[in-house]
Amino acid sequence: MLTYAVIEINSTFIEMRIYEKRDSSYRVLEKITEDINIFKEMREKNEISLEKMRKMCDILKKMNNLSRDYGVLDKKIIFSDFFKNISNFPMIVDQIKLKVNIPVEDIDLNEKTYLSIKKVIYSEKDIFSKKDSRLFFNMKSFSSSVYLFYKGELSINENINLGVEKLYSILEENNIHSKKAFDFICDYMESYVEFVRKGIGRKVIKKLILEGELEEKVMKILFSKKPLESITLADLKDKLKYIQEHSYNEIALKYACTLSMAKLMVISLCLIISFCDYFEIQEIKFLNFNIKDICALEKFYPELKKKFDDTLWKITLDSVIELGERFDFDKEHSEFVKDIGLKLLENLKKYHSLGKEEYRYFVVAAYLHDIGKVIDFKEHSEHSAYILENTTIFGLNKEVIEKIAFIVRAHTASAKLEELYNYEFKGEELIKLLKIVAIIKIATALDRGKKQRLYNEKIRLECNTLVIEFDTDEDFYMEKSSFEKQSKLFKYLFDLDVELKINRRFGE
Repeated sequence: MLTYAVIEINSTFIEMRIYEKRDSSYRVLEKITEDINIFKEMREKNEISLEKMRKMCDILKKMNNLSRDYGVLDKKIIFSDFFKNISNFPMIVDQIKLKVNIPVEDIDLNEKTYLSIKKVIYSEKDIFSKKDSRLFFNMKSFSSSVYLFYKGELSINENINLGVEKLYSILEENNIHSKKAFDFICDYMESYVEFVRKGIGRKVIKKLILEGELEEKVMKILFSKKPLESITLADLKDKLKYIQEHSYNEIALKYACTLSMAKLMVISLCLIISFCDYFEIQEIKFLNFNIKDICALEKFYPELKKKFDDTLWKITLDSVIELGERFDFDKEHSEFVKDIGLKLLENLKKYHSLGKEEYRYFVVAAYLHDIGKVIDFKEHSEHSAYILENTTIFGLNKEVIEKIAFIVRAHTASAKLEELYNYEFKGEELIKLLKIVAIIKIATALDRGKKQRLYNEKIRLECNTLVIEFDTDEDFYMEKSSFEKQSKLFKYLFDLDVELKINRRFGE
């Protein structure tokens, strides 16, 4: 049978699970967890010491040897997004490569966020139900994610600057004991989630879904003999009463955990209850499903991975369109640009090396390239890029948004090629982005008047010329003039001529 190991490196622990493929599922052969507790170092120094790196490598060596005993040939390492804030993270990766001999290529520090979303999709199969509303809450180290699915659609998608380790630091710095923690966290939380409440308005939230693994770890300590899925809000409030009557040391002693974990338990419990009180939520649910399990499912069943990715992309597109509507975008124009651009990309496959990911950059840019016009028409591309760089789009990480913002910033005729080389993108990555820019320039030019005058497109390659042919019933001089200006980058990058043929159906 096929086996697979997934190792998660977090701020407080390292955990490995070894899986065996079954006919339609998997079996966990082994689970091993080791405490590491590096978040205090990171908070104080913004880096991890060599001593902690050695400890991390020793733990990983032990896990690697155990996986070999099970005949595991393929392993995956997931790093928590906590590591984004660590200045010497590249050194950590190098140490693991040298001392443990586990492959750590293509590390994506946003992967855990994506896996958490996939966990929601897998566990809450009726997420798109038109009947219920669910607020998803994922507590992380320095921020928390909030998603509201209302009547089957993504209604709110926010990343709030409120995390358990951030609260931990504040409680320690201000010497706030467990009895006062709840009142403090309630007040502190309100200042961060008030804008979320405005977005919710009068919507009634039926259930709070807690899908983070920190919540899972904390609840398993607090309710060691109770299944996670049966824990209620009343159970949490009963635990809160005990916590408010005892010190951190007493809590650590009762639950046989470290003092640091006791404080994290208090913070997590207070945060969940205050969140429910603030949004008047009566029902909670913990997703008892680990993101490492998602990795195993995706490894063993590629068709399930495709299903996850397709669903994630659908939600992302909903979020993109919602953002466009918030800034009064012209949806018909954006969809014209998207449709024509995708057809151009398909006809030019042998002239670019763009994959599914780059196609999606183009689609998002096509929808949002003009949202800055609500601020200023002349400099709208700059404003559009700025909005993108300072917003949250479900399913897109900061690095992806920066690439899309680059495309949006460069799509107008005023953008000069030499200026585009001044950005941080280099080499093949820059060439790919510039090719997307060249396509979006042509697609926007073909609807310069925002009236979709051109239709019945026929796109073909004739020798070294890309021929774009349309029919129209109206004057097309604006489109023709814009096309001549906006096609220059295309000719330079694709090394092709381009010809626009427009057939005026009722006379010129």
